[in-house]
Amino acid sequence: MINIREATRADLDVLCEVGCETYREHFSAIWSLAGMQSFLNQDFSPGTLSQSLESSASHLWLIASDESGRVVGFSKVNWSTPAPLTGAMGAELQKIYFLKSEAGRGYGKQLLRFICNRAIERGERLLWLDVLRTNSNARRFYQDFGFEAIGEIPFKTDLAEIGMVVMVCELSQ
Repeated sequence: MINIREATRADLDVLCEVGCETYREHFSAIWSLAGMQSFLNQDFSPGTLSQSLESSASHLWLIASDESGRVVGFSKVNWSTPAPLTGAMGAELQKIYFLKSEAGRGYGKQLLRFICNRAIERGERLLWLDVLRTNSNARRFYQDFGFEAIGEIPFKTDLAEIGMVVMVCELSQ
């Protein structure tokens, strides 16, 4: 079981640290070292995170901690955002990352259920995300949760063109 709470400005350092650590653990194979560092400097910089945390009307950052209080993952949701390919408005699950050491404990399902409930409370009718085309485990996880793949969009790193699969889940009101 994990504890889930909204992130605040006081969580800036831990989000930066866990964000960089989890992204490196999961995606280092698709970037060069310099490309990875450039991406992390942009996406998880204190300035970028601070600005996003202050936009709570547009974004929801969540922190997931284990029983001992150690942060093991986080997520970012963007409210009322048009989905690629269809333009349908919904909540975008932009980030949901856990430390690799915490995989297989059901934490992802707990956090995803929490996100769905929050989206429904806000009146969102759709939850959507994009996932690396090559990440079959994540795609299967989302399919098991009720997401459907609706197509692909381009995505490339400094090493390769990979592509992303866009997945959507209708939310029951």
